[in-house]
Amino acid sequence: MPFFPDSQNATINDSILLDQSIGPFNISMTNGQIGIDALLKASNPDAAHNSSARDYAPRCQPGTREQYIKDIVGWGAPTIGADDPLPLFWMKGLAGVGKSAIAQTCAEELKKLGRLGAAFFFAVNIQEDAEQFFPTIAYQLSTNFPNYRDLLDQTIRRDETILKKVMEVQFEALIAKPFQELETTGKGIERKMVIIVDGLDECKKAGDQSRIINIIAAAARSGVTPFLWAFFSRPEPHIEATFTSDDVDRITCMVLLPVSDDANPDIELYLRSGFKNTLRRRNIPMKFQWPSDDDIQTLVKAAKGLFVYAATVLRDVDQAGSPSEALRAVCAATSNPTDGSLFGGLDAFYMLIMQRIPPKDLSTILLLCCSLFEQPTTTI
Repeated sequence: MPFFPDSQNATINDSILLDQSIGPFNISMTNGQIGIDALLKASNPDAAHNSSARDYAPRCQPGTREQYIKDIVGWGAPTIGADDPLPLFWMKGLAGVGKSAIAQTCAEELKKLGRLGAAFFFAVNIQEDAEQFFPTIAYQLSTNFPNYRDLLDQTIRRDETILKKVMEVQFEALIAKPFQELETTGKGIERKMVIIVDGLDECKKAGDQSRIINIIAAAARSGVTPFLWAFFSRPEPHIEATFTSDDVDRITCMVLLPVSDDANPDIELYLRSGFKNTLRRRNIPMKFQWPSDDDIQTLVKAAKGLFVYAATVLRDVDQAGSPSEALRAVCAATSNPTDGSLFGGLDAFYMLIMQRIPPKDLSTILLLCCSLFEQPTTTI
């Protein structure tokens, strides 16, 4: 006997009975994981280390920053028989010293080793909200662990409002509890995976930056999740205070990436490799050495240990109509700065960039710069 005796057009679609004769409704359902779909919408795909938005993300040139990379990868993927690493790692350093390049390179190396669980790269000067942080981590983890993905999907199906709740609840429901359940059922992760967080200081609210650290540190102390967490950030006072608090300090490996002339050999190698790539991309044959050794040393000296300077020079020269003329202008500006301060060469270079802006656009650019670097007084 039919369920709909008055209908000749009843169909069964994914276990949902539909009477197609009662109206023009177009109702459909799929077997897709609705919870995971909702999680994806609540996440930030651009924050992943391999997102297309990071096509031009800074990376360490081969042969540069080798010890830092070796130490971090060794911490995240220790050799068999080695002592268990501390669950948290914090690399701190001023803006421009190359933290993001190291973070990106380490993420790629750990991915090759099968030890990268997830990564969140905060965008520079965008001031992203923290509400997407744990959903993004959870979604990336779900792509690596099918059993976890199924549990996560069920959790969100039962209560999708989890995605809009406070970070503590998000972490417990989306990450801690599912992995604990997998562990108790014998389906846990065999070895600890690394989660990389770069640019935490770019998160919109300073209070949220500290909360993220404390939430993760509490989980690490109790051992409820099988992860190692690597943070890269500026040493902002509130971040420094959080990492150096008694509860967090004892489970954290801290490394300072200094502004130092010790970085000069790496900056020189970075510049030489970058200029070679420019010639290769532009298909420019050179009958003589370019840049000259004098040019390279001028740039290294002007960099004052800051990789961001070298990266900006390479980008400026690479995008110029004539790379050789652009480099000549940069070297002229930085070798004879009018400012006698420590970073006079950098100031001269950035002044050169500003001078290239068309007059009709200058006021708009200055306004934009002011808005990007203005620090609100109520961020907590």
